[in-house]
Amino acid sequence: MRKLLSRTVIYLLIAVFLILTTAGMKVGASLIAEQFLYKIIIIGDVFSTLEVVEFVNVLVFAILGMGFGLATAFLPKIYRQKTSALLLIILVPLIFSTSAMVRYNLWIEDVAEQEKTSYAEAESLTDSFLSRRVGVDGFLGFYVYTAQFPVLPTNKAEIKKAEKLEEKVKANFMSLNKIIGMKPEIITVILAGSKWLIRTFYFSLAAFTTINHFKAGCQELIKNTKPTAPNFPPVPPRYKYSIDKPMPQTGSRRKLKSH
Repeated sequence: MRKLLSRTVIYLLIAVFLILTTAGMKVGASLIAEQFLYKIIIIGDVFSTLEVVEFVNVLVFAILGMGFGLATAFLPKIYRQKTSALLLIILVPLIFSTSAMVRYNLWIEDVAEQEKTSYAEAESLTDSFLSRRVGVDGFLGFYVYTAQFPVLPTNKAEIKKAEKLEEKVKANFMSLNKIIGMKPEIITVILAGSKWLIRTFYFSLAAFTTINHFKAGCQELIKNTKPTAPNFPPVPPRYKYSIDKPMPQTGSRRKLKSH
């Protein structure tokens, strides 16, 4: 019982370490992207729309999946894969959304800085704005709103003129109307759909990477713990008489001599 408890504690410590490491990698990559990559002239907006920082998911979720696969060694065989698989089902969406959470908090900090107010008051201001625009507040409202409009208001004046701000975003894509003859409303729907498609692609990439590396970790564990047959020294061959040569008959010769 004590051995099982100690092994479970080790598994939990490894799980906490993996969560903190992968979440920290996502936060660090998101901060770098928001502060530097997405602020590059012209291409920064393209990178932001495509959310290129999410390509770090290949590395992040490879570490997460492989780590949990190897950590199952500290669990009983009956619950090994089921326990880790259940944890990964919960953790993958949470860690995946870390980058959006970083952007959400940076947005509230920008509003607080522009309005020279506290974080709590800025959060209340943005919540009311999101409720009016998409019907949901908080992080979920932010996630839905940014799928439609990548440009965010950062002060009360811009929030009050949100519709004009959204029209400005639409105006950037009005050139498509001249080329293919689409209405602005259709362009908005296409943009929102493409944004969700991009997010679905990145999440699928994260899930696929986690599953593959989790299986690889479990297989590596089984390979290293599989008992091997004992390596006995080779048995020396027994002496065999040659069937081509006749056996010497010493007894018959003695009888002939005696006669």
